[in-house]
Order: sequence, then structure tokens, then C-alpha cells
Amino acid sequence: MKKAFGIILILFLISSMLISGASALNVVTTMPNIWDVTQEIGGDKVTTIYVAPPTAVHISSDTIDAILQKNSDFISTADLFIGQGGGMDGTPITKVTEFRLTNFGKETDWHLMNEVSTSVVPNATNVYDNPTSLIGYAQTIAYILKTADPANADTYDANLAAYLKKVSAVTTLTTADKKLLSDVPIICQFRIKNQAETWLGMHVITSYPSPETVQAIVDDIHADPAKYLKIAEDANCGKIFVIDNIVAGQDIGKPIHEALTDENIPCERVVFLNLPKSADGIDSILDYYTYNKALIVDSINNDTPTQSPLAAIPIIGALACAVIFLNRRN
Repeated sequence: MKKAFGIILILFLISSMLISGASALNVVTTMPNIWDVTQEIGGDKVTTIYVAPPTAVHISSDTIDAILQKNSDFISTADLFIGQGGGMDGTPITKVTEFRLTNFGKETDWHLMNEVSTSVVPNATNVYDNPTSLIGYAQTIAYILKTADPANADTYDANLAAYLKKVSAVTTLTTADKKLLSDVPIICQFRIKNQAETWLGMHVITSYPSPETVQAIVDDIHADPAKYLKIAEDANCGKIFVIDNIVAGQDIGKPIHEALTDENIPCERVVFLNLPKSADGIDSILDYYTYNKALIVDSINNDTPTQSPLAAIPIIGALACAVIFLNRRN
């Protein structure tokens, strides 16, 4: 009898574990940024995938189709579908919706972040390119998860609090960082501007293709190179940074960098990331924050000032005098 009872107890525990595992939300997200924060806040209460890798966010791509096929069963039976809303994830939303309807005859109920009212989440946003926005972004996703799965609301709140501590730890600039970065002049892709100014505090000369086109900036550099040379010389870092955005196209700013170089204006071009999974080792939003800051800080700190030929003249003169003096003594 005791043996039978033990077997029943074991079976009950196994069944409980299986039921518990089955109760986790299966979540389909459009892009890696939503996937990343959803995993952080959902923890072991969610299983999450994204359908648009960074290279396929803006276009109808065979890559997205391959992901849909690979995760067909998951997408068919998923409990929750989260998108940012707006043009950024329009294609993956359309593709998932059509895929489910065509293959399984199922409608898809999307929970879009830009539709969450500030009356329920005061900081609601679908933007995450500076620390303040990222906090609101995480709170918006937490709200969507709690609405879909109120039984685990306490867990989501606890995970949200832990994530916001991570955000603070990674994005809080040291006094040295603030001093170093505030003096850095940049020309950047316009989607970089908010992060560059609001978080890193850099000096944005202008941005492209809004409010100025690349060609307009190139023409202005050639028309008034002295203006840009003075900006570079007045900066402690001694140069102007041209910052591209990998998702928008990492070569868009090349003509600007070339124009500065042609006019002998000290400059450097770097490419900022703005999505998890957009480079090796960049697995989260906080990873790309760290990466972007390091691009600028390391470039400045690793530069070794070179002595100009004019600066060497006094040294050469002193050596020549010393040689003449010794020769006369001899």
C-alpha cells in the first residue's frame, strides 16, 4: 500500500511539473529588442521567439519566411503576439498574420506597444534608444504580459524591478565619462541623435537624412571647411565623429567622412548598433548600449597624439646648437 502511495505521489509531482511548464506563455515578438525585454521580464513564465532578425526588419525577406517555417508549431499555438507598432515592424506583423491565416485558419491578435495608453502606463512608449525611454519600454512590455497573464503579475513586477536595476547599472555614466563625451562633436544618422544627445551627452553638429541630406552636409563641408576644422580643433578629442546606424545602412555616412578627409579635417567614422543580435556578442539592448559607448570612449582613449613637424623644430634646433657647441670645444 505504501509503495502504491509512493508511486501515486511521484506521478502527481511529475504531472504538476508538466502542468506548470505547460502554463508558461508562448510569446511571438516581431523583433529582437522586444524579445530581449520580454525574456527579462517574463523569466521562466514565458517562452519567447522573434521573427525578424536585424538584417530583415525593414523588408519582406526570405529570412523571415524561413523563421516562420522553422517555428511553425510554436507560431500556430502561441498565446501572445507583441509588436512595437508603427513602420519598424510592419513587415513581420503582416507576415505572421498572413502565415497563421493561410496555414492554420487562425486570426492573430497583436498587442502593440504604441497602443498602450499613458493612462495605464504613465511612461508607455515603443522607443528604447535612451535610458529613460528604455524604462518606459520595459514597463510597457510588463503591462502587456500582466494583462495577458494576470496570475503571474507579481513575478513580472519583480522581474521588471530587477531589470530596471540592470538598466541603471549599465547606463549610468561616470563623471569621467560625462566630461569626456560632452566635448565630442558628431554628425550622425538621425536615429542615433536621441541616444547621442540624451544619454551620452555628445554635441550633435547635425544629423542625416533628417534634417539635412547627406549631400547637403557634404556640400557644406566643401563650401566652408574652416567651420568644421575649427569644431574639430576646439574639441578635446581633436576630431569629428561621423556615426552611422547599422540598421539604416552602415555606409550611408561614408560620403560625409570622405568629404571631411578630403578637406584635411580630423575625423573618424563609426557604426552604432540599435538592435540585439546585430553583431556577434550583442545579445541584448544593454549589450548594444555598452558597445556604442565603448566605440567612442575607446577611440578617444586609445588615440596617441602625434607631434607635428613644426613642433619638432625647437627640438631639432636645440640639438643642432649642442652639436656646434661640442665641435667648438673639441
